[in-house]
Amino acid sequence: MEQEQVKQHSRFSLDMDIDYRHVDVVDGIRGLTVLMVLWFHFWQQTWFMPNYPTPWLSFLGITDLTPSHIRWVGYIFVDMMVLLSAFCLTLPVARSMLLGEGMDDVCAFYKKRFARIYPSYLLAVLISFGFQIYWNHYPTVSYAVRDLISHLTFTHMFRADTYVYAPINGVLWTVGLEVQFYVLFPLLVKLFGKSPLLFWGTLTGFGGWFIFQYALKQQPVNMQVNQLPTFLPVFANGMLAAYLFTWYCVKVPYKRLWGAFFTVLAVVGAVLIRNQIVSAQMYPQDKQLWQLEHRIVLSLCFTLFLLSAALSWRPLRWLFSNPAARFLGAISYNLYLYHQRLIVLLRMSLGFQSGADVAAAGTKMQIFLTLEGLGLSLVLAAALTYLWERPCRRWIMSCGAPKAPAAPTPEPEIPEEAQTNTDSKS
Repeated sequence: MEQEQVKQHSRFSLDMDIDYRHVDVVDGIRGLTVLMVLWFHFWQQTWFMPNYPTPWLSFLGITDLTPSHIRWVGYIFVDMMVLLSAFCLTLPVARSMLLGEGMDDVCAFYKKRFARIYPSYLLAVLISFGFQIYWNHYPTVSYAVRDLISHLTFTHMFRADTYVYAPINGVLWTVGLEVQFYVLFPLLVKLFGKSPLLFWGTLTGFGGWFIFQYALKQQPVNMQVNQLPTFLPVFANGMLAAYLFTWYCVKVPYKRLWGAFFTVLAVVGAVLIRNQIVSAQMYPQDKQLWQLEHRIVLSLCFTLFLLSAALSWRPLRWLFSNPAARFLGAISYNLYLYHQRLIVLLRMSLGFQSGADVAAAGTKMQIFLTLEGLGLSLVLAAALTYLWERPCRRWIMSCGAPKAPAAPTPEPEIPEEAQTNTDSKS
């Protein structure tokens, strides 16, 4: 059986380095996505946005390369994080459907998800809650208790005072959203297995109906913009992308021409994402209105890029799968959980009340605070990933796992000479 699996893996390896079991570009894309969100949050605290003059491109009308749009709408990259989650969770399902491989049962699935996210999440909640208590940010004890319990149980998104206005770390809403998806995932998988395309259309249609017929009609929309129904099209796109990726690996013989096609398509996807970012930045009204109105289109752009990059030529994939990219992807969860609170603490420790104060102190201070925040965020994320998250995950997964039977104690061998002496005595 093992030899057959090795042969199958070699046959469908796509240029002998695309692995349908571990999509190599996912780590780097996840890390880059978290960096985009980090950049947005750091700008809020420093107002620093580098500018790169490009006089040699003036004939194209490009006088500088300034990623200034990120400072206004960098938070929309959270949608890519959600898409990646659905994509990775569905890969084993797609292999089961197309290759007949086994899948985890419901209990094993929930245990893995709990072990993966809860230890780091629990620590982040407790640390942030401790700081809020220290700063006396809770007007009443009951509010503090409610905020803590709702976050520990992933129910904080159901009330405005524990979601929109909660003193605890604001980025934690994404974990609550993911947990809601995890709860539904076993049921969604059964429906997905009957007809992936019909499932995608139904989930996308329901999500679109909720967005345009309900969420956009609420004023303001800040309580609705990140609720689970508005993300259903994003989850649907991630699940369908996982199926299409696996189907291509299994069913389509690889040709270098296809690699070129997907490489070009990945570039097109990146350009479309850039255009969406510019569109969001130029939106004259509340940016959350744009986010709701364009969530489905933006998700399709993200999906096009993810799927095309995963099947592109090796040089492009290497950009997202080199050792640095893999490391960034490995620590991305803790990097996301702590970067915002850390940069706020650093700003306050230097005596600045806002990003405007940092900007008034000059460019050197902006650069210093940005680099200090980035460096400490990376170090903290790496330490927590390898010293807390992974040991806790191994411990949780080992609990209740059947122990391997102890090897029988071998009987001592009797030397040949002793055997002869024993025979002669008898």
